[in-house]
Amino acid sequence: MERHHTNRENKGESEFGITYNKGYFMNINGYRISVQFGTGNYVDADVRYGRQRNVDENRFDTSMDFNVWQSNLAEVMIDKINGDTLKNTSNEDMVFGHCTAECVAKFIGCIASAQPEDDITAAINQIYNSNLSRGLS
Repeated sequence: MERHHTNRENKGESEFGITYNKGYFMNINGYRISVQFGTGNYVDADVRYGRQRNVDENRFDTSMDFNVWQSNLAEVMIDKINGDTLKNTSNEDMVFGHCTAECVAKFIGCIASAQPEDDITAAINQIYNSNLSRGLS
């Protein structure tokens, strides 16, 4: 089956998007938050490495074989739509790994309440570090 990059032609980037049935992105207030929870992402080990009996571990898009794809943790990337990616200051990475649903919800709340001139890097990292300090990574 031929796969197309997007269902939208010449419309620019929409407010919501899904990627290979293993995650989604949202554009909020000038930022894009990408929440991924599939094989290869920093998530539950059995999901990340495709260790479930019914999963083909050799395919990055194996999540497309399922109606429902699940993980307890997600990998998040936040970037300005017309700019830089926010850095995870704990390791200078572009992603925040092993995030709980509560952590992702707090990220979204922070982005939604930001003003255009705000630098939310410190607030995002504080949310993330709180997630890690609770032993949820």
